[in-house]
Amino acid sequence: MNEISKIIAAVWDPAHIDRLENYCGNDVFLLHSDIVGLCGHIKQIKRFKKKVYLDIDFVDGLGSDEYAFRYVMLNGADGIITVKSKFIEIAKKFAVPAVLRTFALDSSAVGRIVDTVNNCLPDFLEVLPGSSFGKVKNIIKRAEMKKIPKLIAAGLIEQSSEVELLLREGACAISTSSENLWKEIL
Repeated sequence: MNEISKIIAAVWDPAHIDRLENYCGNDVFLLHSDIVGLCGHIKQIKRFKKKVYLDIDFVDGLGSDEYAFRYVMLNGADGIITVKSKFIEIAKKFAVPAVLRTFALDSSAVGRIVDTVNNCLPDFLEVLPGSSFGKVKNIIKRAEMKKIPKLIAAGLIEQSSEVELLLREGACAISTSSENLWKEIL
């Protein structure tokens, strides 16, 4: 997964998957599902010829071990999103793209982000909220890192001007549930 869409459609409610019809990108972050509907939700997204990255932490009824990961992959996910470093490590074992989702709430949280990234080496680091992206990027740049993941900005991003700023600041992509931004071609 070297290439990822500049704008990533983030879908919280599987009932809104049909809205992807207007989405120009290739990648979708499915942020919520359940163990019964998962296969159907992924197939529905794949009908639009999109890659599906599933937030494995928010699949109702699913455990949090390697079997959960394997179940998700058997149901067609192309990659995972998680806050749990153990899922990143499992994904690496199976050569599956992994996004580590992080919340930069304060300086202490940002310090933990650096430690977590160094320990599990995700392919991508998703930084929430988007307004904290610049600070997190600068801290990561100055930190001693084994490998710097590609950075995705997410959370509370609703305007084209915010997207443009975040991309200029070094985000490889923007994950957003704002359907207006899904139509942007970058």
